[in-house]
Amino acid sequence: MPAHTLTQRQSLEKKPSVSVSTQKQYNLPVVLLENDLLRLEIFPTLGAKIYRLIHKPTDTNLLWNNSHIEPREVPLGSNYDDNFSGGWDELFPNDAPGMVEGKNLPDHGELWAQPWDVEIHRERSSATIHLTCLGTVTTTHMEKWVTLKAGSNVIHFRHKLTNLGAHPLKFLWKLHPAMAISPDHRIDVPGTTVEPVHPDWSRIAGAGPHPWPLAPSREGSSLDLRRIPPAQDGTKEFVYVRGLKEGWCAITDTRKKLGFGLVFPKEVFTSVWLFMTFGGWRGHYTAILEPCTAYPKDLNTAIRTGNCGRLASGRSLEVEVKAVVYEGKTQVRHIDSSGKVS
Repeated sequence: MPAHTLTQRQSLEKKPSVSVSTQKQYNLPVVLLENDLLRLEIFPTLGAKIYRLIHKPTDTNLLWNNSHIEPREVPLGSNYDDNFSGGWDELFPNDAPGMVEGKNLPDHGELWAQPWDVEIHRERSSATIHLTCLGTVTTTHMEKWVTLKAGSNVIHFRHKLTNLGAHPLKFLWKLHPAMAISPDHRIDVPGTTVEPVHPDWSRIAGAGPHPWPLAPSREGSSLDLRRIPPAQDGTKEFVYVRGLKEGWCAITDTRKKLGFGLVFPKEVFTSVWLFMTFGGWRGHYTAILEPCTAYPKDLNTAIRTGNCGRLASGRSLEVEVKAVVYEGKTQVRHIDSSGKVS
């Protein structure tokens, strides 16, 4: 058989691929999960942080990385903001530190500063990273399966939270991807109301709630919270978006027509918090999309008002979340349960 015929046949038979590999970055172990479209870089010893999410056709990292702080291991109970290297963390069982039902909960919870165990499972057309962590402050077991299929722009997450304790567990759990942004970016959330987390952290006039996405500004104008100001704006925004009609949120680069979306069960993640800094907090420029099980930020208040996650002794909560990287859109009206964006 002529060589050129064999080469042509091999080219025609080439199929989409998916792979898992390991390496070291910043002297830390990293697991790389990738197909022809996406590459995830996961740091198991840093709370299973997804540090980078690369869209390979455009070589774009959709996640924000802190240029001043490299990823590094820190002791449990460390200050989160002082060690925030960016990327995508899991926050549980709280946000603000403090005493909650007799437990001294660390800043931004216990998961982000703990090493997770990791197992790799390979199939013919998919690969899964299974990450697990036992709580140090809480008597819990958190599991996360991250699956990527060949040729797919959708990342499949399956979470399983088990209460190993003798008493009911009341908690706040947040997804926490810090996104790279520009003035061309637009945020879409199918919410109905918005309110500041704290007046010092908002351009919004009054405590609210206000209709989402247009809220009154302190200057008396209408503030479109879907829009991203430039980095030199020197402002910041931290809000709760509530009254979700559907369980998704998205951020789109309207110039590149490239975006990132999350799909989640709104019965579990009942609100989406938006933490955004446009140079106004530590000089950072990022927007964090935070589907959350609790409201407000103070877990004691959330428990008292019944607005928190709850899990009985010995029971497990299983949740499926999808992350989708999409092209060809300047805004998002809907993301269905399969990750299809419209």
